[in-house]
Amino acid sequence: MVKLVLNALVSARYGWHIDELYYADSGRHLDWGYVDFPSVTPVLAATARTLLGDSLPALRLVASLAGAATLVVIALLVRRLGGGRDAQIVAMLATFPVVLGANAMFQTVSFDQLAWALILLAFLGLRPGAERDDLRRWAALGGAVALAWATKYTVGVLVGCLLVGLVTTRSGRARWSNRGALLAGVIVMVAALPNLWWQARHGWPSVDFFTGRRGEVSDENPPIRFAAELLVLATPLALPVWVAGVRRLLRPEWRHVGVAAVLVAPLWLVLGGKSYYALPVFFVLHAAGAVSIAERWAARREGGLRPVLPWLIGVSTALALPLIVPVLPTATMVSSGVADVRDDYPAQLGGPDLAAQVDEAWVAGLSPAERSRTVVLADDYGSAGAVRRFGRGDGGEAPPVISPALTNRYWPAPAEARTADAVLTIGVEDDWLTAHCTDERRIATVGNRWDVENDLRGGPIVWCELPAGLTVGEARDDLAG
Repeated sequence: MVKLVLNALVSARYGWHIDELYYADSGRHLDWGYVDFPSVTPVLAATARTLLGDSLPALRLVASLAGAATLVVIALLVRRLGGGRDAQIVAMLATFPVVLGANAMFQTVSFDQLAWALILLAFLGLRPGAERDDLRRWAALGGAVALAWATKYTVGVLVGCLLVGLVTTRSGRARWSNRGALLAGVIVMVAALPNLWWQARHGWPSVDFFTGRRGEVSDENPPIRFAAELLVLATPLALPVWVAGVRRLLRPEWRHVGVAAVLVAPLWLVLGGKSYYALPVFFVLHAAGAVSIAERWAARREGGLRPVLPWLIGVSTALALPLIVPVLPTATMVSSGVADVRDDYPAQLGGPDLAAQVDEAWVAGLSPAERSRTVVLADDYGSAGAVRRFGRGDGGEAPPVISPALTNRYWPAPAEARTADAVLTIGVEDDWLTAHCTDERRIATVGNRWDVENDLRGGPIVWCELPAGLTVGEARDDLAG
């Protein structure tokens, strides 16, 4: 409840993140697949809009509810590992800042964390011996993996590590069931078929996207930075908890879980992933470590450090709160340097400013005749989403927008694009303009009232007349190429 209240109090600050604009747009174009994520997040965006209204607090409430559910699953993980109330408190305190920060925005991360927690809970539920053919437990594991696959493709790394844990350890082999594994695999495959069909129909764009980004992400996340960020994200003062968790899970009874858990982060490092991709595996480490710590408390009886660790985690979370959730006023956040540390805060600033500049360029920079044959061509999904959501704040009709960015390219273009022969570009580079415009006119440069650096700031707004025979759709596709 504390987490829900805290997330709700700051849910309208600082504004729409560029990814949230994209997810909200995706929720208006429901499909079986998208370039950079599966369909669960857009479905949840559409559900939030339908049930709660088209607002940022409504969207972020869904993420916050997912985080609350994740904490409940953490408590169930503790119980499955033999822990009681004290262990549940420690595990949830260790996990609290992780989900609190993730739920500050509506992104795939919140739902991915919940799905991973459910997978780990189902994996812990596999029993050795006479119960190993209990198909219900394997069906639960398959269902959790299917949900995770429909949320974020990164779950494939976790599944691979779980399989390694099952086949390489005695405890894992004792739990293996050919029938159960087959059932789980069938459930996952059937659930994934619609998405695979979408991918095949569009030429496997997600494969191209992730393989193309691998080198870039790897360069931006060298081993030292990867490890440092993961430690910070996992909460430094929770280090004794998850270290104790590793030790407990590497005992013979749970070694299949421990082997899988310790493989996830190194594998992501090798594959060139971001540090937060591995973060949800810490949930089971927090749960196992909390059980060990609570057992030591119970054995000592005299108290000792019993109250200290939870208080340390709680106080450190409170001190780091401005970096976890947007509690500071926008001006304070910018002037204090917090924006330089957490880069997704600046990404929430500037959307309305960009839309206002496009509105001005549309109304004052173009003649009525030019407007009648022009559509907005935004180079990135953040700019496209900002114009769609905030455009024509004066009450007029927002300009028609198209974009080649990610899944935007597969959405139907507005009717105006069929007859347009000019584009008002946002953020398009000079090389493209030179190659595609018979006439061009730079009208403005995107800025924001806070003068912070982000993906929206600095892009040129240019009116471009296309050559005869080149349609707006073809110009968009050329920009995507």
